Amino acid sequence: MKGILYGVSVGPGDPELITLKAVKIINSCEVLAVPRTKGENTLALDIAAKSCSISEKEILYLDFVMTNNSELLERQHEIIADKLCTYLKSGKNIAFLNIGDISVYSTFSYIASIITDRGFVSKMCPGVTSFCAAASAINIPLVQGNESLVILPASCKEFDGLISSSGTIVIMKSGRELSRIKSKLPENSYAVCSCGMEHERIYKNKESIPDNCGYFTTVISKKQGKD
Repeated sequence: MKGILYGVSVGPGDPELITLKAVKIINSCEVLAVPRTKGENTLALDIAAKSCSISEKEILYLDFVMTNNSELLERQHEIIADKLCTYLKSGKNIAFLNIGDISVYSTFSYIASIITDRGFVSKMCPGVTSFCAAASAINIPLVQGNESLVILPASCKEFDGLISSSGTIVIMKSGRELSRIKSKLPENSYAVCSCGMEHERIYKNKESIPDNCGYFTTVISKKQGKD
């Protein structure tokens, strides 16, 4: 019998925000797939280790490169899929750990597509998103009444047009882009860096947001409603 690849969300950083379902899946899988990039710690594994039994697990580190080169990324995804398929063919279930929610800007989606095309089963386990956790950290509602919610990465081509949208705007992957986008943010903007982690930092007004924050920085801008 073939194994199953699970994309498991572990939440934004606070180990208390990992779901019971995620813990159940992680505890049941023989292999934990842990994505990492150059110079990045394995935060997803650190979160899981505080809530799950991982001492008997086989840890498979998956090295990702940070690049916009589509051909290089496609080759890398195929190589990673090859590694995962070796375990799946032997009948082992894999928990692919992901910060935040697995459906929001996750590399898992690319790998899962390849895996399913090869005849294997992949499943997704949802989790707490960084922007929901950030709104709670700031102590503000994300949206109210009929307000709209726009979620975008700081590097998207449509940024200038979307930033003027009404309602609430969530800007992800913004840490290294703040010096470029700060002047375009509405006055009523907030930022949370490393939400739920030991070195969490909260900025409750646009002026206090530094030009450079860590990679895990989420900006929330509200066009309507009260602070």
